[in-house]
Parts: sequence; C-alpha cells; structure tokens
Amino acid sequence: MSDITNADEARAALEQARTEYRELVLGLSEDEWSRQSNNAGWNNGQLCWHIAFGVGAGGQSLSRLRKNKGMDPPAPLMAVINFASLWYVRIRSRGATAESVLALFDEGCAKMQQLADGIGDDEWGNGGVVLGSETTVGGVFAFPSEHISEHGAEMRRD
Repeated sequence: MSDITNADEARAALEQARTEYRELVLGLSEDEWSRQSNNAGWNNGQLCWHIAFGVGAGGQSLSRLRKNKGMDPPAPLMAVINFASLWYVRIRSRGATAESVLALFDEGCAKMQQLADGIGDDEWGNGGVVLGSETTVGGVFAFPSEHISEHGAEMRRD
C-alpha cells in the first residue's frame, strides 16, 4: 500500500517516476534498445513502451478504487488479458524510439496529474484488488516508479 495521501504527494511521485524513467531510457544504447530482455515476452525497447503506456492507463482503475471497488478478473480471463497484452505491446511498440516513449510517458504523467487534482482528501486510502494486486488510490500514483524498477531490472545491457 502507498503512503501517498494527497495531490501534492502524487505529483511528486509522478515527477520522481519521470526522472527515473528518463534515466532508464536515455541510459540505453542503440544496441541495447533492441536487445532481448530478461522478460521472455519483450525486448528492452518494448519494455520501455510498456512502462510508458502503463502510466496513462493507470487512470482506468481510479474511478473504481475511489469507491473501494477493484478490477480483478477471474484467472481464465487474466490469462487472456496477459496474452493480449503481450501482443498489444509488440504491435504498438513497433518503430518506438527513446524520444517517442519519453513523450508517451510524459503524456501519461500529465493525465495522472490532472486526475490527482480531482481526488478528495478522504479518497486517497480507498482501494481494492486490481489485476491481482491490492492497491489504493494513492498506490496508483506510486505504481509508475514500482513498474520502472520491476522492468528496469529485466533489461539486458552491455
């Protein structure tokens, strides 16, 4: 669970994630960008696209979490969602560059910052299970840094 309890903390967490993401992406050489990662599904560039897309997608769960409702499909449906996600990223990330994923990440952060401003003081601790993980409204804003750490560790470098 997150300790994020207000919009100022959410904006600070998103800015921290933005800094971490820029360091990760700009730290990859051209050869490393297309190198297969330790994630069986994607190469390093595809992982970068996946992380960037995930920031903007985080807002999808907020309206439910604010009402203490989750988004936790049953296991058979999760298997389908995971398979579809694998191919969605492979297709959508074609032609992605460091510049394009940085722009996509920034768009997602801007969207999330706007959403943070509309969250009531009493809603930050509300939560539920989202895709198998317990989280809160505040946790949605902490997730980008966690996602960067998770997938950054899977990238293969020189």
